[in-house]
Amino acid sequence: MKNIIYVFAVSLTLSACSSDVEVAKNSTNKLEQESETATIHANRVLTMEIEGMVCKMGCGGSIRKGLMSTNGVSEVKFDFEDDRTSNEAVISFDKNSITADEMVKIVTALNSGQFHVGSMHSDTLIEVKTIETNTTESSKESVIEVSSSHIEMPNLLDLLSGVFAY
Repeated sequence: MKNIIYVFAVSLTLSACSSDVEVAKNSTNKLEQESETATIHANRVLTMEIEGMVCKMGCGGSIRKGLMSTNGVSEVKFDFEDDRTSNEAVISFDKNSITADEMVKIVTALNSGQFHVGSMHSDTLIEVKTIETNTTESSKESVIEVSSSHIEMPNLLDLLSGVFAY
């Protein structure tokens, strides 16, 4: 009987082990693809009052996701307080890719029309010029591969108490 329990426990332990190397590689590839396509040069900032936001994480997340999917918005920040009827969204965008009216249509269409846009104003972003310097060293890109292993162990006390109950 002890041998059966021992073999059972060892087989459970070995079958619970898994490796997530493939998942890490896929997530690394997705991050690389997103960074290649997400080059948006924002030249305007739109401040928009939004009514109907219940929380910053859920409502703000759906607004951010909807606006970022247009490939014309580079950043969305919120000034959110729980008890206010309207909260502010500050949206950095490329005026050549998307207009303020298009963003209003996107926000009001989200979550079955939950959000209503109030007053808004737009400002031009000040361009920051970067100065490139030549270096004699060649820049090398390092690739980091992450692998993680985890072990999921069943509750052995429950298993053993069921075996010894008979």
